[in-house]
Amino acid sequence: MAVKGFLKEIQAIKQKEIAQLAARIGITPLRKQAEAREPGASFRQALEASTPARVGIIAEIKKASPSKGAIRLDLDPFALAKDYTEAGAAAISVLTESSYFKGTMEDLGAARKASDLPILRKDFIFSEIQIYESRAAGADALLLITTLLDPGQLCEYICLTRELGMEPLVEINSEWEFEAAVRADAAIIGINNRNLATLETDLNVAQRLAPFFTGSQIPVAASGISERKDIQAGMEAGIVNFLVGESIVRAPDTKAFIHDLLGDTPEQPRKKSDSDPLVKICGLTDPLEAKKCVELGADAIGLVFYEKSPRHVSIDQARRITDHLPGSTISVGVFVNADHDCIMERIVACDLKAVQLHGQESPELVTQLARSGIRVIKALFAEQAPGFDTATAYEDAWGFLVEHGKGTLPGGNAQSWEWDRVNKMEGARNLIVAGGLDPDNVQQAVAKTEPFMVDVSSGVEQSFGKKDLARVAQFISAAKGRPNA
Repeated sequence: MAVKGFLKEIQAIKQKEIAQLAARIGITPLRKQAEAREPGASFRQALEASTPARVGIIAEIKKASPSKGAIRLDLDPFALAKDYTEAGAAAISVLTESSYFKGTMEDLGAARKASDLPILRKDFIFSEIQIYESRAAGADALLLITTLLDPGQLCEYICLTRELGMEPLVEINSEWEFEAAVRADAAIIGINNRNLATLETDLNVAQRLAPFFTGSQIPVAASGISERKDIQAGMEAGIVNFLVGESIVRAPDTKAFIHDLLGDTPEQPRKKSDSDPLVKICGLTDPLEAKKCVELGADAIGLVFYEKSPRHVSIDQARRITDHLPGSTISVGVFVNADHDCIMERIVACDLKAVQLHGQESPELVTQLARSGIRVIKALFAEQAPGFDTATAYEDAWGFLVEHGKGTLPGGNAQSWEWDRVNKMEGARNLIVAGGLDPDNVQQAVAKTEPFMVDVSSGVEQSFGKKDLARVAQFISAAKGRPNA
């Protein structure tokens, strides 16, 4: 297959390196080493486990690039691989090309020692000896670039890679390359937003090609991904796996950056005796108002998707609100007896960090959502079903919102109640107290229940969905035990 531009340059360099490898070690010893390797972590299974609620990040160890030059030449691949693993990456990619990317096989070996995640060798591979070398060094996957290989080679190399216990990531950049990858039986197909001939990057490439994929292929978006919004754009196109290199390597706090890409809100575990609860302001309808609530100290923002509620927001409204929120804010979608598909559509479209189920939802739905990596808050009621005595049935709930339950609509209906009734509740965890709270009584509710979080809506409103920011500030100060300014 004819190649041009940068790919033609790199192909000439790699051909010399392949000849040197064959002369130095030989294909037979490398094949024996590769075949003797014990089975490693499954790259395919790792990516199959990704969901819209918990995307898969293939975090890359990358020292330099032909388009950007030196990125971080002094990086420690062992330390980075440990950070990637601890931060929740699905797999690790190691660039081993030395001329332009300054990588080595030793970098791959260091990553292998540091992590039990699947390791992808990323290089320009167009010889069998490179495939054996990859497995011998401990790779669980390797990159095959469609435009570098003719159809027969691609098919042959995919088969050989699998025979050695690895899975190939087959890279494409166009519709016709997608067809070639599918004909060769590729299962994991990387959509490179960068054209390797020209080195130009276009984030629309992945979104353009994603609709061609069927359920038998796993798309992976690569190149140019630098923030959560890029992940969100890919998710809206149906992609839930992303290979991210330069932006991770450049990040001053590697783990925090990966958490941001994942859409994680750092867990804030607290014992019942901890003093200051988190604060959730619910029923927001305006992006700037939601942002102001966070600036005042709100930890979570509730968006109501129940159409009968006067605080109901559309998907577009909710997306505009979450776009204004810092990454650390817990954005909570509130649903009443919605089905799984409805909930998932809004999670993906609005980048929700948690869902609150405020109706008669089954434990099975809670489990289904939780196993997709979603934080599920189940509402339980003092005066109606599901009651406090059902908490143990919802074993996969992340937390429980508790309130009175006597109103005409699901929610607190501005009615205060005997909050300390929840203290007898079995199976309570991450308790969120709601119902009739306002700046004047929230301290009393906190003292009686010592909750994980308090939730308020009408208690700080001017009108439905419109918050009184002065009362919001008073509520947050009172809930967290701060003196009012």
